[in-house]
Amino acid sequence: MTVDHPTQHWLPRALASLRRDETLLTALVIGPDEHPRLGERLIVEVCPSRIPYGPLSDAAAALDDSFDRVIGEVSAMIVEARLPGDHAHAARLLVSRIGPHDTAWIFGAGHIAQALAPLLTGLGFRIHVCDDRAEFATAERFPDASQRLVDSFPRMARACASSQRPWVVLVTRGHLHDEQILRALRHSDCAYLGMIGSKRRVRSVMDRLKGEGAAAEFMNRIHAPIGVPIGADSPQEIAVSIAAEMIAVRRGVDAGQRLSPGATADTSGISELWSRVAEVITTGRPAVLATIVERKGSTPRGLGAQMAVFADGAIAGTIGGGCGEEEVRTAARRLLVADQPASLLTIDLTGDPRAESADICGGRYAVVLERLP
Repeated sequence: MTVDHPTQHWLPRALASLRRDETLLTALVIGPDEHPRLGERLIVEVCPSRIPYGPLSDAAAALDDSFDRVIGEVSAMIVEARLPGDHAHAARLLVSRIGPHDTAWIFGAGHIAQALAPLLTGLGFRIHVCDDRAEFATAERFPDASQRLVDSFPRMARACASSQRPWVVLVTRGHLHDEQILRALRHSDCAYLGMIGSKRRVRSVMDRLKGEGAAAEFMNRIHAPIGVPIGADSPQEIAVSIAAEMIAVRRGVDAGQRLSPGATADTSGISELWSRVAEVITTGRPAVLATIVERKGSTPRGLGAQMAVFADGAIAGTIGGGCGEEEVRTAARRLLVADQPASLLTIDLTGDPRAESADICGGRYAVVLERLP
């Protein structure tokens, strides 16, 4: 289904917010396929107050409750709502949260930290490396770190505790440092808190904190010994196990069982993708933004994942590769040729697995294509 509606230039303003590391909320009309506002997008700046803009800005009030949920409980959800001026159709919308970057505070700048930092950078984390030794927390050892902090561990931990939902990795050279850091974090809202150490070392630290009156809720949130148990020995292997555990926490995995796939927005790399799209459209050339808006079964990317397709067929970003992505690319180029603003496409990966063109995944996903500008 392809529909006609005006497209407003929401992208430059949204991109500026992401570059300031601000949180954005977004709602995209994803159906039904005959809906006259299919593909219209609303962007909401969260701070200091909710400021809506974009083609769907007149619907902001109707989505307040959904925005409350994606700020607190989940980061992506599909809702139904009646939009202003629309009396015949209830719209289905993908409501999601984008940004700010998750920040990983790595305490201890030794070999494990050096192996872990580039892994987390590749996963979209902003990295703060903290050590009390200037010769370890250097640009040469941590070229991708946003900050390399050299100070006492308690003082750096207090700075960490005052930040918004930090991801904290304790790989210091001694348990006394770990205890100092944990004391400073007792009342913080860490998204993740992991501590390296043998079971004996971990137990002694926990016993002392418990004796000091640390709350059971705080103690239960500490991942210790840190990492997924994969038998890791080398710094590189340990780094992989830590990164894997952080991915599990980010994706809502608990005791090996994944929570609802709609609970987490797959927004990795969106800031970089939107930057590339902005570069193209400022030259007067159009682009198509393809967003995964529904999924069922095994699919390569999650809700909210995006890819851009340009008039020459080039792409930026990915929604999972394979034949499905090529089908989306082809449909996006048809949209540009037809000079239409939006369409809805369903990708079925459940074909014969013996076929040469079969994808490795076996699910289905829907993609909304929106033309920019």
